Amino acid sequence: MANVPLHFSAAVRDGLLTAAPITSYLLVPDSTTLAALVGDLGTWASAVDACIDGAIIDVSARLTPDLPAGLKAATGATWLASRVEQTGAINFSATGSDRRYAQPLVSLSNSVIAGGKIDLSNAAIVALVSLLTNPANDFTNQQSQALEAALDALISFRQRAGLPKTSFET
Repeated sequence: MANVPLHFSAAVRDGLLTAAPITSYLLVPDSTTLAALVGDLGTWASAVDACIDGAIIDVSARLTPDLPAGLKAATGATWLASRVEQTGAINFSATGSDRRYAQPLVSLSNSVIAGGKIDLSNAAIVALVSLLTNPANDFTNQQSQALEAALDALISFRQRAGLPKTSFET
């Protein structure tokens, strides 16, 4: 049985409406159920709440396991040329909603672009769409509505705070 790094976090808002985080780190057995983690998070939040005057407005638990084998490394010419500002978005329909849900893909690969657009027939895009829309995989939008089908896609260039300018005019 292996242990998995995890942390509990709470956002605390004070009387001046300023929010700040409180975080505690854990190592939990990989056999721990989600129900047990949710219960443990509630117990932790209650214990923290008893020690502070501010209000807890949000709690979360984040798993931080080792990266899966086979992912590309941060080396090579393709990686060096990548930019997180080049963002793709695949728009999905969701059960019970007339609104679209967009799955962002920062550092969109040039290999999935054809004619200046995301190629929805590209094998990598097809595999991602299949994964996200397969009901057995439980992917949803923020309102927990199951993703149904890819509707369309777009490419945008989103400026990220803190990134150095990669080009400039003189």
